[in-house]
Amino acid sequence: MYSFFMISGYFFVVGASVILQYLFEIFSINIVTKFLSPTEDTIFNKIGIIMIPNILWALIEIVLLGNNYYFILGFLLNIFVSLCLMYVVRYGYTLISKYDSNIVNVVSIFFACFFGFLCNYLCLMIGVNRNINPLYSILGLLIFIIIYVLIRLFPPNTKFFRGKFMD
Repeated sequence: MYSFFMISGYFFVVGASVILQYLFEIFSINIVTKFLSPTEDTIFNKIGIIMIPNILWALIEIVLLGNNYYFILGFLLNIFVSLCLMYVVRYGYTLISKYDSNIVNVVSIFFACFFGFLCNYLCLMIGVNRNINPLYSILGLLIFIIIYVLIRLFPPNTKFFRGKFMD
Protein backbone atom coordinates (compact mmCIF):
# COMPACT_ATOMS: atom_id res chain seq x y z
CA MET A 1 0.00 0.00 0.00
CA TYR A 2 2.85 2.42 0.81
CA SER A 3 4.57 1.81 -2.50
CA PHE A 4 1.33 2.53 -4.42
CA PHE A 5 0.92 5.86 -2.62
CA MET A 6 4.55 6.81 -3.11
CA ILE A 7 4.50 6.04 -6.85
CA SER A 8 1.15 7.80 -7.31
CA GLY A 9 2.33 10.74 -5.21
CA TYR A 10 5.55 11.00 -7.17
CA PHE A 11 3.73 11.28 -10.49
CA PHE A 12 1.15 13.69 -9.03
CA VAL A 13 3.79 16.00 -7.53
CA VAL A 14 6.03 15.90 -10.61
CA GLY A 15 3.11 16.62 -12.95
CA ALA A 16 1.69 19.42 -10.83
CA SER A 17 5.15 20.94 -10.29
CA VAL A 18 5.88 21.02 -14.01
CA ILE A 19 2.49 22.65 -14.62
CA LEU A 20 3.20 25.22 -11.88
CA GLN A 21 6.65 25.84 -13.39
CA TYR A 22 5.00 27.05 -16.60
CA LEU A 23 1.77 28.40 -15.08
CA PHE A 24 2.13 31.92 -16.46
CA GLU A 25 2.48 30.64 -20.00
CA ILE A 26 -0.86 28.81 -19.60
CA PHE A 27 -2.88 31.36 -17.56
CA SER A 28 -2.73 35.10 -17.06
CA ILE A 29 -1.25 36.62 -13.92
CA ASN A 30 -3.76 37.14 -11.12
CA ILE A 31 -3.82 36.73 -7.31
CA VAL A 32 -4.27 32.95 -7.39
CA THR A 33 -1.61 32.25 -10.02
CA LYS A 34 0.81 34.64 -8.31
CA PHE A 35 0.42 32.73 -5.03
CA LEU A 36 0.81 29.35 -6.74
CA SER A 37 3.81 30.40 -8.82
CA PRO A 38 5.19 33.80 -7.78
CA THR A 39 6.75 36.08 -10.36
CA GLU A 40 9.64 37.09 -8.13
CA ASP A 41 12.88 35.38 -9.13
CA THR A 42 14.00 34.45 -5.60
CA ILE A 43 15.79 31.31 -4.50
CA PHE A 44 12.85 30.18 -2.34
CA ASN A 45 10.36 30.65 -5.17
CA LYS A 46 12.53 28.78 -7.68
CA ILE A 47 13.06 25.70 -5.52
CA GLY A 48 9.72 25.94 -3.70
CA ILE A 49 7.73 25.08 -6.80
CA ILE A 50 7.25 21.55 -5.43
CA MET A 51 5.86 22.64 -2.05
CA ILE A 52 2.20 23.15 -2.99
CA PRO A 53 1.89 19.82 -4.88
CA ASN A 54 3.53 18.04 -1.93
CA ILE A 55 1.08 19.65 0.49
CA LEU A 56 -1.86 18.70 -1.72
CA TRP A 57 -0.64 15.11 -1.95
CA ALA A 58 -0.16 14.94 1.83
CA LEU A 59 -3.76 16.10 2.28
CA ILE A 60 -4.87 13.27 -0.01
CA GLU A 61 -2.82 10.54 1.63
CA ILE A 62 -3.41 11.60 5.23
CA VAL A 63 -6.79 9.88 5.10
CA LEU A 64 -5.22 6.42 4.78
CA LEU A 65 -1.68 6.91 6.08
CA GLY A 66 -2.24 9.55 8.78
CA ASN A 67 -2.22 6.99 11.59
CA ASN A 68 1.40 6.05 10.81
CA TYR A 69 3.74 7.18 13.58
CA TYR A 70 6.21 8.71 11.10
CA PHE A 71 3.78 10.32 8.66
CA ILE A 72 4.73 13.91 9.50
CA LEU A 73 8.44 13.07 9.71
CA GLY A 74 8.27 11.45 6.27
CA PHE A 75 6.43 14.47 4.87
CA LEU A 76 8.96 16.91 6.33
CA LEU A 77 11.91 14.83 5.09
CA ASN A 78 10.30 14.68 1.65
CA ILE A 79 10.07 18.48 1.57
CA PHE A 80 13.57 19.01 2.97
CA VAL A 81 15.34 16.52 0.68
CA SER A 82 13.40 17.71 -2.37
CA LEU A 83 14.20 21.37 -1.73
CA CYS A 84 17.87 20.66 -1.04
CA LEU A 85 18.36 18.56 -4.16
CA MET A 86 16.46 21.01 -6.32
CA TYR A 87 18.68 23.82 -5.05
CA VAL A 88 21.86 21.82 -5.71
CA VAL A 89 20.84 20.85 -9.25
CA ARG A 90 19.50 24.25 -10.32
CA TYR A 91 22.13 26.40 -8.66
CA GLY A 92 24.94 24.04 -9.68
CA TYR A 93 23.85 24.27 -13.29
CA THR A 94 23.64 28.07 -13.18
CA LEU A 95 27.16 28.20 -11.70
CA ILE A 96 28.49 26.14 -14.61
CA SER A 97 26.52 27.64 -17.48
CA LYS A 98 25.59 31.14 -16.20
CA TYR A 99 21.96 30.85 -17.37
CA ASP A 100 18.75 29.05 -16.44
CA SER A 101 17.58 26.12 -18.59
CA ASN A 102 14.03 24.76 -18.87
CA ILE A 103 15.34 21.21 -19.32
CA VAL A 104 17.40 21.45 -16.14
CA ASN A 105 14.39 22.84 -14.28
CA VAL A 106 12.23 19.86 -15.27
CA VAL A 107 15.04 17.36 -14.60
CA SER A 108 15.59 18.89 -11.16
CA ILE A 109 11.89 18.40 -10.37
CA PHE A 110 12.05 14.72 -11.40
CA PHE A 111 15.30 14.12 -9.53
CA ALA A 112 14.38 15.98 -6.34
CA CYS A 113 10.90 14.46 -6.09
CA PHE A 114 12.27 10.95 -6.57
CA PHE A 115 14.66 11.17 -3.64
CA GLY A 116 12.15 13.09 -1.53
CA PHE A 117 9.52 10.40 -1.98
CA LEU A 118 12.12 7.73 -1.35
CA CYS A 119 12.83 9.28 2.07
CA ASN A 120 9.10 9.56 2.72
CA TYR A 121 8.60 5.90 1.81
CA LEU A 122 11.41 4.75 4.10
CA CYS A 123 9.96 6.75 7.01
CA LEU A 124 6.53 5.24 6.46
CA MET A 125 8.01 1.74 6.34
CA ILE A 126 9.81 2.30 9.65
CA GLY A 127 6.63 3.49 11.36
CA VAL A 128 4.33 0.83 9.95
CA ASN A 129 3.87 -1.02 13.25
CA ARG A 130 3.20 2.02 15.42
CA ASN A 131 -0.28 3.44 15.21
CA ILE A 132 -1.25 6.87 16.52
CA ASN A 133 -4.34 8.99 16.35
CA PRO A 134 -4.53 10.55 12.84
CA LEU A 135 -5.47 13.88 14.44
CA TYR A 136 -1.80 14.34 15.36
CA SER A 137 -0.83 14.03 11.72
CA ILE A 138 -3.60 16.41 10.67
CA LEU A 139 -2.50 18.93 13.31
CA GLY A 140 1.14 18.68 12.23
CA LEU A 141 0.22 19.16 8.58
CA LEU A 142 -1.99 22.16 9.40
CA ILE A 143 0.83 23.78 11.38
CA PHE A 144 3.16 23.26 8.41
CA ILE A 145 0.59 24.76 6.00
CA ILE A 146 0.11 27.81 8.24
CA ILE A 147 3.87 28.38 8.47
CA TYR A 148 4.24 27.98 4.70
CA VAL A 149 1.43 30.46 3.95
CA LEU A 150 2.91 32.97 6.40
CA ILE A 151 6.33 32.66 4.76
CA ARG A 152 4.77 33.14 1.32
CA LEU A 153 2.77 36.18 2.41
CA PHE A 154 5.45 37.75 4.63
CA PRO A 155 8.85 36.47 3.51
CA PRO A 156 11.76 37.08 5.90
CA ASN A 157 14.25 39.73 4.90
CA THR A 158 17.07 37.39 3.87
CA LYS A 159 18.75 36.70 0.55
CA PHE A 160 17.18 33.23 0.40
CA PHE A 161 13.63 34.61 0.51
CA ARG A 162 14.11 37.97 -1.22
CA GLY A 163 17.34 37.76 -3.23
CA LYS A 164 17.56 36.97 -6.91
CA PHE A 165 18.22 33.38 -7.96
CA MET A 166 21.02 34.25 -10.35
CA ASP A 167 23.11 36.97 -8.71
